Amino acid sequence: MKKALTAAILGVFLLVSAQLSLGQEKRIYNDGVIDYVPLTANFVLEAWDKDSSLKKIEFSVDGSPLREYTTPLTFGSEGRHVIVYRAIDDTGNISGERIYSVIVDGSPPEGLVSVDGPVFYKEGDYFLTKESNVVIWAEDDLSGVDTIWVSIDGGEYRVYQGKVTIENEGHHTASSYAVDNVGNRSSAYSVSGYVDNTPPAVKILSRDPFVFVSGKNYTNRKNEFRVIATDKISGTGGVWVSLDNSEWFAYSGPFRVQIPGFHSLRAKARDMLMNESDTAEVTFFVDTAPPEATLGTSVEDR
Repeated sequence: MKKALTAAILGVFLLVSAQLSLGQEKRIYNDGVIDYVPLTANFVLEAWDKDSSLKKIEFSVDGSPLREYTTPLTFGSEGRHVIVYRAIDDTGNISGERIYSVIVDGSPPEGLVSVDGPVFYKEGDYFLTKESNVVIWAEDDLSGVDTIWVSIDGGEYRVYQGKVTIENEGHHTASSYAVDNVGNRSSAYSVSGYVDNTPPAVKILSRDPFVFVSGKNYTNRKNEFRVIATDKISGTGGVWVSLDNSEWFAYSGPFRVQIPGFHSLRAKARDMLMNESDTAEVTFFVDTAPPEATLGTSVEDR
């Protein structure tokens, strides 16, 4: 009867140099089917014999001829690799061959940052609102993404758990990186922009001053009205006016109101992120009737 020999991969050891900045460490990951390891993994073979002494361990990598094992095995390329190994004792007994399949993952995840909701791009800057969500995405073709980390305005990195909103108006930066299941860490990637929660300011101006009589504004049919809208951050996206509760229509330039009588002129504006202003309104009477002059006579005794 042949004596029993046992050969096994004792373990997969990771080099000390596998540690990354921010304390990220490389590791072994199994998805329930196969092991995934980083490029820095060392594969150690060990065998023992119950009776006579062990002579050698032989191994083959990816279908290569069997050769004697002397030092831990490493892989210099990504992808699936197969190790076949066996042990031989001094009396010539040979263990059964064992097969170990592994996937080497040396690439970090790839990711991007996008915005769900109001967003506007102008001259190299992004503009968004407190209603906008910063969405961070990452994928890894081999071991898969383990964790995404995010930092706002240089603060502490935290685990990304969904959409990020930034409520405070002003300039902000979101930075992120991703780690795959074997510890490969991507470079940090960032997106910066301005949060604009303030709608434009709107004014209705008339070329000629109103004549104010008994609490009412009066003007003539030749007077011109114009609307000014200003937005200091993302800029004005459009201006609309309504006369006497009509449907809103786009403002294109100065205009006159020539119909006699009472009028209500309203105006509003939106910025490039659809923040809408309050409605500005002026009321006035268009007076088209000229004054009447009369001549009276009187007779006085002298």
